[in-house]
Amino acid sequence: MRFVLMLVAGLALTPQEPPPPFPRAGATKLLENDRVVVWDIAWLRQTYPLHRHPYDMTGVYYESGDRVIISPEGERRSTHTEAWNITFQRVGLTHSEEGSSDEPLRAVFVEMKQPSLGSLATGAVEAAFPAGGATQRLDNDRVTVWELDVSDSATSSSHRHTREMVLVSFDANNRPTARYVERGTVHDRDLPSGSARTFVFEID
Repeated sequence: MRFVLMLVAGLALTPQEPPPPFPRAGATKLLENDRVVVWDIAWLRQTYPLHRHPYDMTGVYYESGDRVIISPEGERRSTHTEAWNITFQRVGLTHSEEGSSDEPLRAVFVEMKQPSLGSLATGAVEAAFPAGGATQRLDNDRVTVWELDVSDSATSSSHRHTREMVLVSFDANNRPTARYVERGTVHDRDLPSGSARTFVFEID
């Protein structure tokens, strides 16, 4: 009986894993499949609980704003983030946050739920993505981020996606949409009609 009581007491003292950051107030899910989750996020003027990011994550901020980042030890750090900055963070980051600007900081984040599928060989006929105008905004061992040239929207060029990707597009009012593209997809264009800015997150 004493052993059972000690075991129960030990379980009660075991630290609990912090919950994931999403879903939460101000976050709307744009897309989910077995590979990725895409969130449209606003840092509202409130305190969010301590959380741990369960996946590698990347994204783009699309409205400037302020927040306070709080470490598990309680250290507070005020930050300002400009629109169209690209972000990437590794699995396991643990912190809490507070939105601190009247107009909230906003971003679209892509959580990468699974390891990379790797890259396919290019096709015999089609060029590999990117086939049109694109600027590389980030490149590491997990993701390559491109911003497409929307002035090329009238141009079509057949190309093959050698890696899986998430395409995040914003209209003239900064309303985001997200689309998942499987590796091996062959098509003529990535830019959706009416796009003001479009970003491609190729998962490595």
